[in-house]
Amino acid sequence: MRLVVFDCDGTLVDSQQAIVASTETALSAFGLPTPERQAILHAVGLPVDVAMATHAPDADEATLAQAISLFRETYQKLSQQDDRGQIMFDGMHDLICELGQLPQTQMAIVTMKSRRGLHRVVDAYNIRDYFQALKSADDGPGKPAPDLLLDAMRECGVSPEHTVMVGDTSFDMLMAKAAGAYAIGVAWGYQDIDELLETGADDIAETPEKLRQILAAFPAGA
Repeated sequence: MRLVVFDCDGTLVDSQQAIVASTETALSAFGLPTPERQAILHAVGLPVDVAMATHAPDADEATLAQAISLFRETYQKLSQQDDRGQIMFDGMHDLICELGQLPQTQMAIVTMKSRRGLHRVVDAYNIRDYFQALKSADDGPGKPAPDLLLDAMRECGVSPEHTVMVGDTSFDMLMAKAAGAYAIGVAWGYQDIDELLETGADDIAETPEKLRQILAAFPAGA
């Protein structure tokens, strides 16, 4: 048996429109400087409170808490639009469906989305049944801590050497290495390839088809 674990934002779905707009709305509402778009995207993968504190290092605790609350409120509204504010990357839905049919493969998601946000994605794209474990920011320490990935392994009964983490950020790669898992970085997300390699990526998938090929060669355990 093997376990394939996916990040969500930047790996399965493109949610940058909603993330950037929500961050800009939350910070500007309290007179806080708005970072460049790339700086906002670079923090995707961190827990929301950590990302917002990174964007507004001089904000006092009360203001930051209000900004975080407004971010979540705005993001929820945007993610419920007709386009869901988060579009699944071309090829990823087919790949999930294919992997879900393999008898020696289990799948999980480890993301810093809220539990509600994660469930909204898997239900919107009708892929919930393919995943044996769903781990969100509500379930434990955030990335790059390995706790949620280790929890997913325990739930699925799969060892680290037969687990692969697929993500688009350095936080995913660091989490995978800390948990003893194989790390695959995807090139269509929010951080560049050099960052993924520097933080431990064992392989890089430039496209979903390349990811399919890499995963086909990843062995299952007994």
